[in-house]
Amino acid sequence: MSRLLLLFFFYLILSGQTNYKNSEKFYKAQPNTEGQLIYEEMGCVMCHGHQGMGDGFLSAGLNPKPRDFTSYEEMKLVPYQSMYSAIKHGIPYTSMPAFQLTEKQIDDVISYVKSFLTENHITMTTCANSPRVVSLENIDIEGPFKIEIDKMNYVETSINGKQLTITPKLVSLLKAYKKDRKSMLRVHINLIKEENNKKDYLAIIAMRLGNCLK
Repeated sequence: MSRLLLLFFFYLILSGQTNYKNSEKFYKAQPNTEGQLIYEEMGCVMCHGHQGMGDGFLSAGLNPKPRDFTSYEEMKLVPYQSMYSAIKHGIPYTSMPAFQLTEKQIDDVISYVKSFLTENHITMTTCANSPRVVSLENIDIEGPFKIEIDKMNYVETSINGKQLTITPKLVSLLKAYKKDRKSMLRVHINLIKEENNKKDYLAIIAMRLGNCLK
């Protein structure tokens, strides 16, 4: 029996019961985050503005204009990797410079930028074999809503009442760790309502999935 299959059975045993003691919760008043501090201290506000609307005091003289982080129409075309590259390497022929930040700092900034689309934003780190539960008690999930996952092969979700369970897909993750030569992978989960071709972000969950089975 292959090592991968053994790990899969090990995963099934460990994940037989979800650990509800480690459940996460969205809070109405979001505290300052590391991403916010970096965003402000590195001068992002000068172009993108304090509210992420692309209206900083330098924006009037820039071409192209800074991106509006509060606009779904703007942000739907910008995947995580593009944001990562823009922060790390800058964007040629624009006023976007490169920043000397660690991978975690860049991830924190991206999480903060995504929070401009909704007040309900949370970032959490978990192991590839550990399901996580998120309380939706502060989220307006009355009526139809959708769950968007940017990397469907990394996790699956289920909802029971006001609880959202996020279960990593261990086999797919182990293959991705090996292929990408990384011990940490990321996935974003969005809860949205859609009406007249417009999306309202109810909540954004950014997950760091660590390979704890090395």
